[in-house]
Amino acid sequence: MGKRMGKGEKDILYGILSERNIKHIQFGIDKRFPSWYGSNAYFNLETRLLGFKEDQRVVKKVERCQFWLDTLYICEYCFKYTDDEEQYIAHEANCKYKGRAPGKIMYKSPTYTIRRVKGSKHQLFCQCLCLFTKLFLDNKSMYFKVDHYEFYIVYETESTKPMGFFSKDLVSYQQNNLACILTFPPYQRRRLGSLLLEFSYELSKSEGILSGPELPLSPFGLISYLKYWSKVICYELTTGELANFGRLTLEDIATVSGMRIQDIILTLKYLNCLGESNDIYLTPLKNNLKKYGSKRNDIFSLEEEYLLIDG
Repeated sequence: MGKRMGKGEKDILYGILSERNIKHIQFGIDKRFPSWYGSNAYFNLETRLLGFKEDQRVVKKVERCQFWLDTLYICEYCFKYTDDEEQYIAHEANCKYKGRAPGKIMYKSPTYTIRRVKGSKHQLFCQCLCLFTKLFLDNKSMYFKVDHYEFYIVYETESTKPMGFFSKDLVSYQQNNLACILTFPPYQRRRLGSLLLEFSYELSKSEGILSGPELPLSPFGLISYLKYWSKVICYELTTGELANFGRLTLEDIATVSGMRIQDIILTLKYLNCLGESNDIYLTPLKNNLKKYGSKRNDIFSLEEEYLLIDG
């Protein structure tokens, strides 16, 4: 029998560090930014050399300082990484994904395209994506066991540069529609997170299920979802498909939104519009909707006519 792992050992397993250890990320030729969190998954823990590189000719004394590496060069097409600038430039010029992004197109508007990339088919691409993600998310994430995951990656239409993604666990007994989501630092504040969340619910609707994110949510994840759920419920009940219903039920909201009942209840309580007998008060919803705007394109980023999801 193996011994039970202690907390420190579990942290090492998941690559968690208490502070940043890579100072800068060079993402593509023209994008440079700091990491947000530390990760030891890129390194040999004893030598702190990237990718378990070993130089048998020179034995260097490892300095114990915060930053193990000043700059990590990451291909903005396939997420392969190196600490060698010349090697990085040579790779990116010839990356096979520069001319054609991987995966199947599931959404294509004049502005954005979402591709489904299967971890079982594009294993190295997805593993490198997961490693990159860990530098910007503080919760645990898988690195190497990607076979049972799908990754939905957003691009500008006609571009092959990934801008953000969410992952979906294919072996989810709770039928979750999202495991992990990230908009990459250079592309934030473009409503890409909302676009991906909306798309995750369109996937659930196409499968005929009520769904939601993997739980528990991080504090930041909960805030993001409450904002999204609030916008959807406020719109649908005051302006959208449910606006003219005589008496609404939680099941009605679930059918239209694709959201789980427990997520709807949580959101209605957050909006202070749920009575003791699950009566829904519309006045607080209408007041909240003013914050978001009353038109559909004020609320939603996804344009349904461009969906290419298989039924």
